Amino acid sequence: MGGPGMERTAQVRQRLTSLTLAVTILTGGVAVRAGFGWAETPPACEKPSDVEIVQLLNRWRAEFSSGRPDRISALYAADATLIVTKDGKVYKGRDAIGAYYKEFLARRPVLSIKPATLKPGCGTASVSGPAVYRVTGERKGTRMLLGGRYTADFALSNGSWLIVRHSLAADPRGIGDAFDANAAKP
Repeated sequence: MGGPGMERTAQVRQRLTSLTLAVTILTGGVAVRAGFGWAETPPACEKPSDVEIVQLLNRWRAEFSSGRPDRISALYAADATLIVTKDGKVYKGRDAIGAYYKEFLARRPVLSIKPATLKPGCGTASVSGPAVYRVTGERKGTRMLLGGRYTADFALSNGSWLIVRHSLAADPRGIGDAFDANAAKP
């Protein structure tokens, strides 16, 4: 009753099942029965909590305070974009971003930054808010304020959260100057 055709079908199914299980084990996936074959379940969406987003910002803040441009630029994706709103100049890539921070950190900035808006996404996160940098002035012994609103966009890449786009608030400020029309609305 079995015949050669049934035997052949059973062998193909057994090989397919063995191959699928081997691939599943190697990739760390989970196999589920789907119709006539096996299919791997898609990975779950990693959506960060508000606390995790603030921790990402705090990690950047800690590296900024270290004064080491190499440590700061390591937080950025290889093809990240940094926009400095003072002059609108765009720095593309980790090397260019590191060069910017090397120059900026020479002015000994003291940072005050607040996370006002947090936006979690599937493998992404965004944080924005007001920032003020107190930096060495153009004349010896003077300080000046730079500030406004910043935005940092993060993405999960190979298990690490990296900055993919960052807009620094670096417009000259006077004491008491408002950040912008929306400063009162975080």
